[in-house]
Amino acid sequence: MRLHVLLFMLLFLTLLSPVRSGLASGENHCLNLAGICRRDICKLTEDQIGACKRRWRCCRSWWILIPIPTPLIYSDYQEPLKHKLK
Repeated sequence: MRLHVLLFMLLFLTLLSPVRSGLASGENHCLNLAGICRRDICKLTEDQIGACKRRWRCCRSWWILIPIPTPLIYSDYQEPLKHKLK
C-alpha cells in the first residue's frame, strides 16, 4: 500500500510545473527583453518598449547604454472606454 502512495506522489510531483506561474505574457516578455515593469511612467534614462498591464509600462535603459536590439511589441489590448459625464 505504501508503494502505491509513493508512486502516486512521484507521478503527481512530476506533473507539477517547476516554472513561476502567475506572470502575464506581457510581464514575461518584458523580463525576457531585460526590461522592468513600472507604473505609469519610465525614468528619464529609459525607453518604453511595451506594456505589462493596464497602467504598467515595460521600461528598459537606452540602447546606447546597453546595446541590445529591441523588437517591436504589438498588443491586442485596448484601454477601456471612459464614461463621459453629462
